[in-house]
Order: sequence, then C-alpha cells, then structure tokens
Amino acid sequence: MTDSVTDQKATPVDLPAAAIEDLRTGIQAFKEDPGSLLEALYVVQDRFGCVPREAIEVISEELGYPEAHVYGVVTFYTMFYTEPQATHILRICRDLSCHVNGAVGVIAAAEKKLGLHSGQCSEDREFKIEQVSCLGQCERQPVLLDNLAVHGSMTPARVEELIDSLRGEAS
Repeated sequence: MTDSVTDQKATPVDLPAAAIEDLRTGIQAFKEDPGSLLEALYVVQDRFGCVPREAIEVISEELGYPEAHVYGVVTFYTMFYTEPQATHILRICRDLSCHVNGAVGVIAAAEKKLGLHSGQCSEDREFKIEQVSCLGQCERQPVLLDNLAVHGSMTPARVEELIDSLRGEAS
C-alpha cells in the first residue's frame, strides 16, 4: 500500500508557489494540536473551494500525517471536495423528520428555481444542490445548509427567496 495520493482522484489544481506558502503559513496554528486535521481541511477548502492534491501534500508535510490518511479523511466526509465546487452548495436534508415536514417540496422548488437536478452544479458554478442525510437540526425541519449557514423551517417559497437573495450577493 502506498502512502501517496499521486495516483488517486484528488484534482491537481496547479496552485502557485505563493498560494502553497500562504497555505503553509495558514495551517501553522494547527501543528501543535494533534486533533486539528479537520480544521486544517476547512481552511484549505475555504481558500481554494476544494481540497486539491497539492494541499493534501502540504497538510501531510506540515501536520505529520501520511498523505493516504489525509486523503482518506477528505474522501470520508461529505463536506469536503477534491474538485472545485459551486459558490453556494445547498444541502437539503431528506431524512425522515425533514421528509415528513416538506423536504420533498423544498428540493423540488430549489431544482425548479435553479433549473438543476440534485447533484448538479449550475454552469456559472454559483449553485449546486445536494440531498443529504441528517444535518442535526431536526427541531428546525425541513432544513437547508448553504455552505455552513443553517436555514431552518424551509418551505418552497422560502427556498426560492433564499436563492434570489444569494443571487443578489453574487451581483
């Protein structure tokens, strides 16, 4: 078994040397905390829109984890991506509590408003819809997560308003 992810599917993004050095500096605070891998991965994804292969290599070197371990964590958690993603990833819970409280209508309204199916990204890379399992917000069902911002008690009308609002931010 190899320790390298070179032959794996993590996308090479060809990060400039300055971005790699900036990344090295940005994750220095995590070197002393052995449980900080997830935090470092969030920093990377926030900066680059995904966790590219070059970043996996830097995290491996700086935090002392084997590359295969870092790649395994990235691919285990559904919140991390190895390829560039949309600016707004709309994760809509489809588990039982949300389902019985209208998640199907929220999903349908989001798909119709954006002209997408779940799992697709808009051509301008502004939006992507994902149906996900429990977001841990059952008291606010149905719930939608825009990146890391929680929006509860969603309705078809509220999801359309949210999309309009997010489109306004992009202008």
